[in-house]
Amino acid sequence: MILFQNFPVSDGIIEKITCERENLFLEFLDWQKQRWLITFENVMGFSGIGAVGAETAEIFIEHMTPLSIKVAMIDPSEVGTSYCFTSARGGDVILTILAEGYTAKKLI
Repeated sequence: MILFQNFPVSDGIIEKITCERENLFLEFLDWQKQRWLITFENVMGFSGIGAVGAETAEIFIEHMTPLSIKVAMIDPSEVGTSYCFTSARGGDVILTILAEGYTAKKLI
C-alpha cells in the first residue's frame, strides 16, 4: 500500500466525478477549501459507493483489488493501478479507480 502524496486528501470532499472515453475527472475540495482536478488516464474501470459528497480520509494505491480482478477476468491484457479513496467516516473504501496513471492540478 502506497499513500498518495501529490495533493492533500485527508478531510477533503469528492465534489464531482465525470467520465469520457478513457479518462475520469474527479473534482476534489481539500481541507483548505482549495479545488483540485484529478485526471485519471486510460481508465479501465471504476467502482464507488456514496463517493460524491463524501469526506475522505486517504487515498492509497493497491495492485490487487476486487475491481482489478474483475477487469482481468474480462480482458487479461488490461493491467493498471487501483487508486482507492477511503471515507473519513469508518475508513471504508468508497471509490476505486483502475487506471494507468493520473495528474493532479489546483484549480483557480
